[in-house]
Amino acid sequence: MTGKTQSAIFFIALVMLTSNATAYYWSSSVDTNSTHWSIYRESSNISFNLSSSVNGKISPVEFHGRTLGAYQSYYEEIKANDVRLRERTSALEGSYKSAEEIMMHSIVYPGEIEILINKPAGSNLFTIKYQYEQWPVLIKASKAIEYSGRQINDRDFEGNNGDFVGSSFLYNSNLSKSQRSVIWLQRMNATVLATDDSIIYAEFKPTRYLGYQIRANSTGIADFSYRMRDYNYDVKHQSYPALSEGDERYYGAYSLSRKIEMRSLFNTAENEDEWLPCCYIGWDGMLPSDQIGYVASAKDVFDCTCSRLPREDAIRPIY
Repeated sequence: MTGKTQSAIFFIALVMLTSNATAYYWSSSVDTNSTHWSIYRESSNISFNLSSSVNGKISPVEFHGRTLGAYQSYYEEIKANDVRLRERTSALEGSYKSAEEIMMHSIVYPGEIEILINKPAGSNLFTIKYQYEQWPVLIKASKAIEYSGRQINDRDFEGNNGDFVGSSFLYNSNLSKSQRSVIWLQRMNATVLATDDSIIYAEFKPTRYLGYQIRANSTGIADFSYRMRDYNYDVKHQSYPALSEGDERYYGAYSLSRKIEMRSLFNTAENEDEWLPCCYIGWDGMLPSDQIGYVASAKDVFDCTCSRLPREDAIRPIY
């Protein structure tokens, strides 16, 4: 991390935590006389795999002369660098069958985050750039449930740096559901323009993807919602507005099928102090995660990162 503080309006911190598994986080805020902007990032070097299956009946149990009511409960939450997966299931007496697989992989490249603060002579405008955060995360998940009985509630939430998809099945006596999701984050950069009086402009640009597919047959209530967040910061409301969002509710017996994909791709501009600035790093100097999604033959064109073209199949991981 590099930068030169030129005003008291900025607070910048980079902190490393070490535990059983090494974890990292960094945070920064821009506070003026009338406005505020902040960022917080946290991730770890983690690989995680889970596979499970359950098949049986939820029924009362005799224990030490007492009858314990029939009940099933399941909860999980996974989070790294604002990539999230959360699920919750609870059911009363009935037949229950489920199968699930989850894979997660996250990497932290410490020391490669660059914070640049610039204020031209004679100007009161500060430009703060946060560049080269290479903390990629990948989550793949699939789950199937079959239930018949008194009642089942099932919720899930998939999120990726402001984008999300979620479903909620409530008070269902019969539920047959299969879903799968692919969520990945490759990199992030952000920019803030501010004076001592106010923030003029701010943007948060993660290169990310969220793919979600669900099929369900059920009797009860079902909610389905999604949101794709804009990268431009709303200074007045101190939030990022939605580019697209939806909220649906269904009552009764029904069949439901949904598929949704959200993606954003932002290339970080290189420093302007080199001839052909987008080319001075070159293909061989790129991280392997950055080479993904670019045509390999571009290596022969001046060895320039600026000449890489995204492959269509590189941004369609759900198919």
